[in-house]
Amino acid sequence: MSLNTKFGAKEVMDVTLYDMQTGDPFISFDTLKTSSISVTAEKVYARGGRGNVKLITWELNKEATLTIEDALISPRSLELVTGMAVAKGQQTLHVRQKTEFDTSKEPVVDKGLNFPLVCSSAGVINLAWTPIETAANIRVYLADDDAGTRVDMVGASLAEKQLTLGETGIATAGGKKVVVYYTRKSSENTEVYTVTADKFAGTYKLVGETVIRNLNTGKDEPFQVIIPNLKWTSDLELGFAAEGDPVTTTFECEILRAADSSTMIQMIKYEY
Repeated sequence: MSLNTKFGAKEVMDVTLYDMQTGDPFISFDTLKTSSISVTAEKVYARGGRGNVKLITWELNKEATLTIEDALISPRSLELVTGMAVAKGQQTLHVRQKTEFDTSKEPVVDKGLNFPLVCSSAGVINLAWTPIETAANIRVYLADDDAGTRVDMVGASLAEKQLTLGETGIATAGGKKVVVYYTRKSSENTEVYTVTADKFAGTYKLVGETVIRNLNTGKDEPFQVIIPNLKWTSDLELGFAAEGDPVTTTFECEILRAADSSTMIQMIKYEY
């Protein structure tokens, strides 16, 4: 192949990160939207003569970054960013319940806004889960005064998921729509991703796979990018939007020199 052969690059890379100590794969990204590499360097000059013009230039402080944009996010990629292993176990969850739930199914099903949570005339409120708190510590508000004046819980009782108000509470909320705040226990299979002040993302070897198109043949040819020493970003931005396209997750990482050479990036065009 001639060194003057021209290629077009369009396809996004599939990326795999490898543990630099064990060589084991840590995570693979095959849902990327974009993947780009940027290399920059600073310049300094010797100047002199009339006009103090540039006479000699030196380049230094070469830096390279990798930016990838993932259409999806996974527990593994969250673990990658936080620098911590995913913990699994029962957790305390906060509940704000304003609708009825079908508790005959497992897991329970929210019936939706057409079924607002109502306190019966006898003061009974059917909750979706069994609260951790005692009845006195559950917070009940009228739906039209949510987080306003708390319904009096004197004399209230709790029997698993059934909360019954006392006389004062019934006088305020009996027969009315209510919102209830309480906590509950999750299942043992709950996964926890914790961002702490003292844990950061690690450093990995990256292998990216894509294809580039040969101008002369019109055919795609395999192309591999190897980054021996990549410091993964600890930056994380999770977007939650009611409208528009699903929010992607962007990772911008620093490319470092390999430990045993001056190599920062290898780009390999090969044949199947």
